[in-house]
This record gives sequence, C-alpha cells and structure tokens, in this order.
Amino acid sequence: MPINMRFRFSPTKDGLVKVLGPLETEIMQILWQDDRSTVKKVHRRLSSEREIAYTTVMTTMSRLSEKGVLNRHREGLAYIYSPAISENDFVSMVVRQVLDGLLDDYSDTAVDYMVDYLARNNPAELRRLQKVIQARTAAGIDSDEGVTRAAVVMPQRRLLFC
Repeated sequence: MPINMRFRFSPTKDGLVKVLGPLETEIMQILWQDDRSTVKKVHRRLSSEREIAYTTVMTTMSRLSEKGVLNRHREGLAYIYSPAISENDFVSMVVRQVLDGLLDDYSDTAVDYMVDYLARNNPAELRRLQKVIQARTAAGIDSDEGVTRAAVVMPQRRLLFC
C-alpha cells in the first residue's frame, strides 16, 4: 500500500513530531525498534510510562495503517503491525516533501537561507554541499537543457529534525 499521507509540518516541534502526532511518533519508534507488534504489546509499552487507553492506541495504529505507514495483517485473533517504510526512508521522504514545497514556492529564499545556515552552524556540511554541486556541474551542463542528472554518491545519513 503506498503511503497516503499529507504532512502538516510544525517547525517548532521536535523530531518526527514535526510531521506526526506525538502518539503516532511514539508508536512508530516502537515499531521501528521491534519491527512488528500487536496493539496489546504497544499499549503495554506505552502504558508503562503513562496512562493511555487501549482503544486510543488501537485507533492510532489503525489510522497509521490507513495512511500506509504501517502494514497490518491478521494472525489468529490479533492484528500484527509492522512498518511499511524504514525510519530512514520515512525521514528522507518527509525531507524531500518539505524541501520540494519550499523550493517550489520560495526557491531563492530557501537556498539563501540554507547556505547562510550551514555557513553559521555546520561549515563542514557547507563544504560537502559545494563538492556535490561541483561534481554535478562537472558532470555536464547544457545551457539549453539545464543541469543533467549525474550519479553522485552521497553518504547515507540518519536525518533528524532539530
């Protein structure tokens, strides 16, 4: 099932709560860690930290399944849930969607801010960005057709919203 999720991006929140609700984030963290689980097991983990209704966990997991973020199948009397997408792939998808939206509507401002931000806060990452741009530029620019896509190997990173 494809992921059927439009994100409401809340930049003032922390981590994945920027795009998922707090409970959705907790549930996804449990399932990314455990790989598969039942509502009962997830509820038990959550209720060890605070009081939460079983039906709240069940409804939230069902909705995450409807959104395509969780897979669900029946085993006996219980539904077994598992992530439909890895945490890294989910974060990458969200980052792409957020940046696509910003660059589509506010390209100049977004690029200027990103360069300024990296110069202030992460000069090493700014140098890496320069190298990626240089590699893609060296791979070929045709003034009539724009930049051709080059196969630039970028290291896999675990991205966190901060």
